[in-house]
Amino acid sequence: METIVAKNSGFCGGVLNTVKKTKEYLKENKNVYINGNIVHNEYVINDLKKEGLILIDDYNSIKKSDTVIIRAHGEKKKIYDLLKKKEVNILDLTCPKVKRIHDLIMKHNNDFIVVIGKKAHPEVLGHISYANNYCIIEDINDIDLLLNKVKEFNIHSLYIVAQTTYNDNLFDYIVDNIKKKCLNVKIEVDKTICNATKIRQDEIRDISKKVDKMIIIGSKKSSNTKELVNVAKENNRNVYLIDNSFELKEIAFNSTDKIGIGAGASTPKELIDSVKNYLQNKEK
Repeated sequence: METIVAKNSGFCGGVLNTVKKTKEYLKENKNVYINGNIVHNEYVINDLKKEGLILIDDYNSIKKSDTVIIRAHGEKKKIYDLLKKKEVNILDLTCPKVKRIHDLIMKHNNDFIVVIGKKAHPEVLGHISYANNYCIIEDINDIDLLLNKVKEFNIHSLYIVAQTTYNDNLFDYIVDNIKKKCLNVKIEVDKTICNATKIRQDEIRDISKKVDKMIIIGSKKSSNTKELVNVAKENNRNVYLIDNSFELKEIAFNSTDKIGIGAGASTPKELIDSVKNYLQNKEK
C-alpha cells in the first residue's frame, strides 16, 4: 500500500496565528471567553479548554475585567459594538483576509453586495453585517433569488465577494452565470477566496486523480474541510472524511491500494501524523 500526503495540509496561517496567540494569552490571563468555536476542530477546542479558555453562548455574563477572544472567522459588527459598550478586553484574532472583506464591503456599500458562501457560516454572517443591502448565494440554485432582487429593486450595480474558504471553481461558475443573466447591471468582482484555500483544493484535486482512496482529515463542521471532500469527489468515488485515525478502522484497505491524504485548515499536525502512522503500519 502506498500513501501520498498533500503538502498543503493542516493549519493555515490564520488558524495557526489564532491558536498560537490564544495559548500565549491563556498562560498569563484568566477569565478568557469565546462565543462559539475558535476553530472548527474539536481536538483543538478541547486542548484550549484544558488551558483555560471558556466557551459561552452569549455575552450576558461578561464583566468589564474579562477578556473576549474574537475567533478567526470574525464576528458580526453588532458584537464588536456590544463588547466595546461593555468595555471588556478584546483579543481580536480575526483572520486578516476576513477583515479585508469587511473593509471591502463597507467601501462598496453604495452597490448591492453579493456574498458567495455558506449561508449559516459565521464568516459569511460577519460579512453581511457590514452590508447595507445584500444577497447570499450558497450555490447555483440561489442565482434566481438574486435575479428577483435585481428586478424588484431596480439594482444597477453589484459587488461580489466570496467566503475565504469557498470552492474556487464553483465561485467562477456562479459568477459567470450571474454575468450572463445580468447583462444591464454593472458587476465588480473581488475573488476573496484565500490563496491557501485555492492551493489546497488544487492539490487535493490532483492527488485524487492518482489514488484508489482519498482520506480527508478534519471536522465534519468545517466548511473548508467539506470543500476538500467535494473537490476530491470530482475525480474519485472513494473519499472518506474522518476526524481522527480511529475512524480508519471502519474503512477496508487492500494491500495494493494507493491512498491519498489531505487535511482541512483547522486540523492539527498531531492528527495528520496519527493517520499517516496508522496507514504506514498497515503497509508493513
